[in-house]
Amino acid sequence: MNDTVLITGAGGFVGSAVTRLFVKSLSDTPPKFSDGSPVKHVVALLRPGGSLERLHELTEADHWSIEYADITNRSELRDLLGRICPRAILHLAADNAIYRDLPEAERYRTSIIPIETMFEELSGVPGARLVHTGSAWVLQPGERLNENARLEPRSAYAKNKAWVDQSLPAFHDKTGVNWINLRLFNIFGKYEHKARLLPYLVHCLTQGTVAELSHGDQIRDFNDLEVIAQAYLLALQADESACGKVYHIGSGCGMSLRDFAMTVAEVTGNAHLIRFGATQTQDQDIPCLVADPARARRILHWAPAGDLEVRIRRTVQWWLERLGKAVKVIQAGTS
Repeated sequence: MNDTVLITGAGGFVGSAVTRLFVKSLSDTPPKFSDGSPVKHVVALLRPGGSLERLHELTEADHWSIEYADITNRSELRDLLGRICPRAILHLAADNAIYRDLPEAERYRTSIIPIETMFEELSGVPGARLVHTGSAWVLQPGERLNENARLEPRSAYAKNKAWVDQSLPAFHDKTGVNWINLRLFNIFGKYEHKARLLPYLVHCLTQGTVAELSHGDQIRDFNDLEVIAQAYLLALQADESACGKVYHIGSGCGMSLRDFAMTVAEVTGNAHLIRFGATQTQDQDIPCLVADPARARRILHWAPAGDLEVRIRRTVQWWLERLGKAVKVIQAGTS
């Protein structure tokens, strides 16, 4: 029986964290499939020309490898899957360009090609499983949102995610391949894109420049990337009865964007440089988006992070170390 796991989007923010977790685990306590057999090989799939920056801390080894493919090209993806024959696919790839550049019908077609192809190619593999990455942005605003919460996708990204989510049961019925959908809430962590909230704040506050934010009153369910990655490992090894379900992967604890920013500033200093209400964001009118992770706790045995503020500060320290000498010079100059 095949013992390979394929991770799509392995060069991305979340995909790279899952890849790092799986590859490092193979050297210690290998992840397992639902029948208890160990994963022996991980294939990290990147788009052609994709960066390996987020995977640089992994050392070369026989138990993992890197592949490149355009997953929206059906024949290219089919050839890849036929060659590596994975038993499970963790699907984390996302192409933000399709939400900007393609009309609605074409966006859906482009997004559904890899899902449909992966289900088809896994259909002949015993014990096959697809773990899909969903998004909380498909939901109506609210607190303690469980998996039965009403969908209210507002952006092109959210609408596309909702379409793909709703296609999963039909593909299971057609192919017999089991699936799990992990619906992720807000995430921060290592290797985040520099324009996202935490690295943007760290950069501005350590450079002595103004950080322009929205009003800051919106409540979000912030989660440490390293904890989120654990959910994929648990989804892979979960019993078959866990399949065919959506799981809300969030802490269940809301924090305002204002409080998040001020927690970052407690580490970096220069809180006076934060300007709330100086800009507008697409989601600023969504007052609250917080998970009820009870199903993930009960079935997947996934536990959210304990002390959120500690994890925020720890991540800020990682970013400070990443900035290195530039931060030290500025700090020395302002002391």
